Amino acid sequence: MKTQKNALTLVILFGLWIGLVLGCSSFQKAMKEKRNEREGTGITISAEDLSKAYESNEAEAAKLYQGKILIVTGTVGTTSTPAEGMGRPAVILVDSRQKPIVNAFGFATDEKDAIAKLKIGQKVTVKCKGVGTVLGSVGLEDCVLQ
Repeated sequence: MKTQKNALTLVILFGLWIGLVLGCSSFQKAMKEKRNEREGTGITISAEDLSKAYESNEAEAAKLYQGKILIVTGTVGTTSTPAEGMGRPAVILVDSRQKPIVNAFGFATDEKDAIAKLKIGQKVTVKCKGVGTVLGSVGLEDCVLQ
């Protein structure tokens, strides 16, 4: 009887160990896929062209850009670097008339200093995930300065 209990305990422990190993590998795989999505090549486009695409046909632009990784180059209009714990940094890109056309938000807090150094009128490239229109401008999230 005691031998059966020891064998059963070993089988249960082995099953738990296999479950843990497989669970961890699944988690690592999911994290790697997310990293590849963020660091993948992406679609390169100017802020003005992206804005024009949404203005001319929002539904078609959403199919092309929403949920995709975009590498967007544009002109800095304003920046936001909130106080610690009060949100994440953001950059608003403007057109040639200084009209806000792209809202790039969700930068990591460790990019706060780099964003604070950006100057109005400076050309900048960001790598983000497209989210569609937000308050009349194109929205981008999970951004990284390039």
